[in-house]
Amino acid sequence: MTTPTPRFEIDSYPGAPAGRHALLTDLTQISTTLAQSSTSGYELTGGFTDRTTGTAGASDLGTNTQYTTEMVTTQRWLRFGFDSERQLANDIAYWADPPPAETAGVGLFGGAYMPAGVNSLFDFTFNGPGYSPARESGDTQYTAANGSYDFTQCAPGDLALIRFDFNVLPQIANTTVEVGLIWQTRDVNDVETFTFALTGSAMFFGTGTVGKTFLQRPLITAYFASNEDVNARALPAIRADNLVQIQPLTTLSTILR
Repeated sequence: MTTPTPRFEIDSYPGAPAGRHALLTDLTQISTTLAQSSTSGYELTGGFTDRTTGTAGASDLGTNTQYTTEMVTTQRWLRFGFDSERQLANDIAYWADPPPAETAGVGLFGGAYMPAGVNSLFDFTFNGPGYSPARESGDTQYTAANGSYDFTQCAPGDLALIRFDFNVLPQIANTTVEVGLIWQTRDVNDVETFTFALTGSAMFFGTGTVGKTFLQRPLITAYFASNEDVNARALPAIRADNLVQIQPLTTLSTILR
């Protein structure tokens, strides 16, 4: 007597046999598919507008960007925007195995390690009237910058870990440098709701630091409590109490689930 093969019913899943019936032996594939729906992931880019030297991941050589006297006086945030041309020039794979994915418009890893259901974590061309121009009055002032991190394919409950890699060149001893994201939440109609600096720990450069270069890799976390967070615009920024030069290098955007 032949024992019938156990079966169960399922509407559909990627790669399932035709029809509503799938073999019990497909459970492994289904489990894998379900696991992938909650997979974390990341992408990295060096596509900063202000990085005109060096390449992402392979060089800590950057381009000096001046934090000015006016910025010190007004306590204005210096934002670091993204640019599609700099992204093409800076995000060049430095390895051969595994074969690199196409980086254009995506990042250094070409989307190979993206979270499930996400194909973009950076918007290199964003230019919105409510976010990109400078804000030169009020409590949260910042410089003009285009581009944004892109969380629009994420979901409430996700957690973003943003690492911003840059060189600091203090010009005056006893300088404090703050690092953060200029974060702007938006509703479903893309109307701005709140704009604020999402800050991490400050850095202090004391006696003997002037004229030296310090590589920094601060990490800033952001939770997505609602769809307004998912639709947020964000860029990395610094603020200091003295003159300082900054060399933006790369940023790693990681989504945890």
